Amino acid sequence: MARRRGVPSPVNSDSEDDSEEDTMDVDDGDDDDDDDDGDDGSDTASDSSGETDLTDPADYGETGKNDTSDLAELLADDEHPPEYYIEMMNNLDESLLQYDEYAPTSLKLLDRIEQEWFKFCAYVKQNPKEMYQQMDVHKLYTFFNWVLNQRRGKNGRRRQGLKYRSSLETYWKIFRLVYEREMQEKIDRETSRRMIKKVIPKLAKLYRLKKGRRKKSVVYLDDLVRIVETTLTTTKKKFGHGRQRIVLCLYFQLAGFSANRPQALLNLCYRQIKITLLRDPNGGPNNILIEFTVEFAKTFLGDKEETTFVVPEIIFDPSLILSPHVFLLGLLFADRAFALLGGERVLTSARQLIDLKIPEGINQLELHLDPALDDVPVFRKSERTLEGIEISATEALTYATINLWIKRIGEIAAFRDIVRPYSLRYGAGKALDDSGHISEAVRSLIFQHSDPRTFIKYYLHRKVTKDIRSIVQGLDPQEHIMNAALRMLRSVDPRRPQELTTAQSRSVNRQPHIQELIRKRDMLSRRLGRPLKRHKGTVAYELHKKISRELAGARQRARDELLRDIQGKYDFEEPLREIKRQLSGIEVSKAFNESLNTNGSAPPLPHKRLTSAVLTLPCETLRDEMLRRTESMDAVAEYSLFEEGDTSRLPHDKRPTTLALQKVRVEVHVPPAPSQREIAAEAVMKHHRPLYCFICLDKFSTHGGVTKHLGRKHLQCIKPGDTIRCPRCEVVLESKMELQSHAYHVHSTVSPEDP
Repeated sequence: MARRRGVPSPVNSDSEDDSEEDTMDVDDGDDDDDDDDGDDGSDTASDSSGETDLTDPADYGETGKNDTSDLAELLADDEHPPEYYIEMMNNLDESLLQYDEYAPTSLKLLDRIEQEWFKFCAYVKQNPKEMYQQMDVHKLYTFFNWVLNQRRGKNGRRRQGLKYRSSLETYWKIFRLVYEREMQEKIDRETSRRMIKKVIPKLAKLYRLKKGRRKKSVVYLDDLVRIVETTLTTTKKKFGHGRQRIVLCLYFQLAGFSANRPQALLNLCYRQIKITLLRDPNGGPNNILIEFTVEFAKTFLGDKEETTFVVPEIIFDPSLILSPHVFLLGLLFADRAFALLGGERVLTSARQLIDLKIPEGINQLELHLDPALDDVPVFRKSERTLEGIEISATEALTYATINLWIKRIGEIAAFRDIVRPYSLRYGAGKALDDSGHISEAVRSLIFQHSDPRTFIKYYLHRKVTKDIRSIVQGLDPQEHIMNAALRMLRSVDPRRPQELTTAQSRSVNRQPHIQELIRKRDMLSRRLGRPLKRHKGTVAYELHKKISRELAGARQRARDELLRDIQGKYDFEEPLREIKRQLSGIEVSKAFNESLNTNGSAPPLPHKRLTSAVLTLPCETLRDEMLRRTESMDAVAEYSLFEEGDTSRLPHDKRPTTLALQKVRVEVHVPPAPSQREIAAEAVMKHHRPLYCFICLDKFSTHGGVTKHLGRKHLQCIKPGDTIRCPRCEVVLESKMELQSHAYHVHSTVSPEDP
């Protein structure tokens, strides 16, 4: 006789519901046995108590069947009727079963290659779907031949082109994924084999593609110190907002120690950071512990488990340049990121950390962060607003932005090799691989590699980093010489040209193709007349924009090529000149060498405080060392709120030097600058047009300069939905047009015609 289930009594309804939920879980082992035992027990109890089963209509008399049906519907937990699931079985959309294996950036790359395929099919007047169905080696050879011949991309922009055979192989691998996504099957094995063995080598030879891969620059510890120090002190590169300088230093530190992928760090949010005051088991001072958890950047075949890194503080740190505690905690204090208690923020300054102690009986004191910031990225982009440059509240920095910053810092640091975000991962991997403290399993955990061969293939340095001669001869290896030979620091030469002079930059205008573009642009400008914006929307105006864009690109390519030629010539000839000078007894003056080491214009006061605080040496007593640390954190927090402005775009011969400014201060009596209150009071006067901007108080030499500045720096930055406020009058305005009217009638400032 089949076992029957009874109606649960109201007293035991909660436990019965739990049992029902358990039976829906797919468990294994003893859990299934426990669930079965529970069911048997409940059934036995139900039968013995005389409860009636829903499925037995005889117990209900004549209307038992209807009552049973009504009661079953009442107690049913299904949200949909049976017809819903029958329809799903018969007409299921197959696209719902496709697992999204790739990250958004990978999907973007696949879509880009797919668009190339569509363009090719349109060019040869073929249907893309039919071409997929009839895929063979001949079509693939023709497609990749067409790709290698393309010189223009989206909106007519010039392409860089493929330069390495490995890039062509990567292109082929991506195309295979595009084909598989469209056709739900892979390209047959024979076609793939012929592509790899015959087509790609043939095309690489035909288009003279370089063998191997692009040279990988590796940032070691000594190189990292120079990079972070350059980032901290330079004024040749400005980031708009001081927080971005601090963020870049923190990125260098975390990436240089943890070997994380760039995008994994850029996605770091406050909920993934934990700050703890930890008791030293050896009786030393309490240690500030940083724990940060990074999510795996690559999501192919599903999400990976997160990896947590634990970074203890180094007491009496010989250099705060590489201290993530100083920079991260400084950022946290600047962002007011620590948690509130009863509506009051408890931790507001780094000075408070000195007085914190761990209570007796426990081993840690957690410094909780504000849960409201859980999903806020640590590395956030800056954005231009009406009143200046501000940090976005929610948008993270992009890889493209951080890549340009790192490349520029490498140039300022005078490295010959190009520094890239992945250079830090390569250097950290080399240090971990050489360390006797890291096993292969831990290294694979850090790098998120399922197979150790991945590290050997892509991350192991192709230079032999050991003194093989000394080892073979049975001598002690010269580790210090080998370290010096492998560092990027060996190529640092401050005298090496980093930028073109004004005359060199202007010389590119004499190149024939650039002169032809200038002639076409000027001829079209004369035909249109001034102002050009009144022709906006016409064919001639769009042609003028296209020629101007092409001219700007041609000039930049010519400047880049000229700088590479000058640097290559210097790299070859300067050692020969140095040898000749030494053999002739000629010495280079120290003043000349010192002039080459100048780091740009004089830094502002917050920048001076930051550099002096971080670059201090360790102190003798623990109290002084704690004060050194907290002063650095406070300096970082202060600079994170400072707007440092943009890098000067003036030609080098027109930029005022520090020496020239000092001479002016000595020779000319400069009256004290008026306060902002005095400037603001003068701004509201209507009897004259001011020579300064009423929003940011920047001064100009002409009234037209104020008008252009107002349009370019302020009016163009207003986005729909922004709150528009006059910082001088504290008046909230409804629209951009109302702000322009306010500027004219209140501050006597004329706005541009079409900002």
